Amino acid sequence: MNPRNVLPLAVTLSLSCGGSGSPRPAPRELEFSGTAAVRVSPAKSGELLLLFETLQPQLLITSPIRSAGLLRAGPDIVQTYAAPDGFILIDAVAHPSGDVSLLSVQLRQQTGADYPLRAIVSRISPDGARLDRELSRLPPPTGTEAPPAFIASLDRVRLVAHGEDLYALVRWANNSVQAYRLETRALEQKWATFIEPPATLLITGIIGGGFDNFHQGDGPFFVHGDVDSQGNLYVAVVSTDELLTAHDAFFGENLTSFADPANFDFGAAVLTRIAADGSRTFARLLGMPGRGKRPLTLRVAGESAILAGRVRTGNQPESWDAWLLSVRTATGDLAWERNIDVQSGDMFWDVSPLSGGRFLAVGSTNYTQNPSGLSVSDARDPLAVILDSLGNVEKRIVLPVGPAGRGNEAMSVRVGDRDQVAISGVHNAPGTHAPVFSDAFLVVRSLEVF
Repeated sequence: MNPRNVLPLAVTLSLSCGGSGSPRPAPRELEFSGTAAVRVSPAKSGELLLLFETLQPQLLITSPIRSAGLLRAGPDIVQTYAAPDGFILIDAVAHPSGDVSLLSVQLRQQTGADYPLRAIVSRISPDGARLDRELSRLPPPTGTEAPPAFIASLDRVRLVAHGEDLYALVRWANNSVQAYRLETRALEQKWATFIEPPATLLITGIIGGGFDNFHQGDGPFFVHGDVDSQGNLYVAVVSTDELLTAHDAFFGENLTSFADPANFDFGAAVLTRIAADGSRTFARLLGMPGRGKRPLTLRVAGESAILAGRVRTGNQPESWDAWLLSVRTATGDLAWERNIDVQSGDMFWDVSPLSGGRFLAVGSTNYTQNPSGLSVSDARDPLAVILDSLGNVEKRIVLPVGPAGRGNEAMSVRVGDRDQVAISGVHNAPGTHAPVFSDAFLVVRSLEVF
């Protein structure tokens, strides 16, 4: 199957009308068969951009199968977006103008001077006009580039939209992480900078080639990013011994002094702030002690940057809580940290800011995991909670679920104009060793309806 042309096979729709004269869009619940809606973002005039993924066993995750589609008021995807020929789509974002930007990669065998990993940004206007710009690696200060490492996953790049501008985050083949700012529809590169130097990263495999629903194997390769209203960029990567050692040597810093090497504890993540002009502001080691913490996203909420994921709290199958850590964007100093225990195992995939410093967090709950392994239960429930400005739960939101005994996860959330909430995710998904298939869902409601 061509990964650039994977589209939802079918869609069902449930509509309930808002009262007569209501200015808010009618609530919607949609389901797309045979896929998962891993990201949702607001687009022009109340439209939504969805990033779909066909789930695969871990043995095949080197090449994600993704597609992007624009959704208007009805149940149908009205426009689809594909990577350039020979590339694999990884991420997609929308702009106020109606344009959509894509970030795609290509993995090829290294021969001679050819580099094994390429990354290309595509900008597509509503009339279909398209511009592709390939990103170039920054030369290392020493003049000698570290050789490519084993590429366990191509899910190693991200896009962040800031109005009509873009930030692209790329983990290159030697595991260095670099950030790029591209301006306007012309994709003019304003600056590029190092976030992290090359470092060794290890992948953990699931016995039997099972499904890795929480990305326990390739999560260390992820790059997480977001931008504040002034255009300052925040990037987080999972922290390891090798990464801290390389980071300190490259930048002349001493993050390792905040770690605990004697107990094999190197924190949860390194957060870097890049000012709007491309200058490097600070880097902070976050989440000490961090051995049990698994960061899965980074979001800016007002004057805070929020890391979210899950944390291991004990030795029982249900000993996982959802985890949040908030730092002040101006300094990177810790504001607060919370473990959220809702029902058995809990985790967060995403957060979105609300008014008054509150925010909405989504993920999964009521699961168990092998205390001595990576196997996660087949049955999981979707989780969505409203949290106050200190990360305390104010209210749990009820979401639709799929068939009993299978996995349900709310994977992405965005709160747009007039407090319209869009939550996307997956129903009927596998646990670690269950048959690998799923259906995507999307819920669109006004915040006051929840």
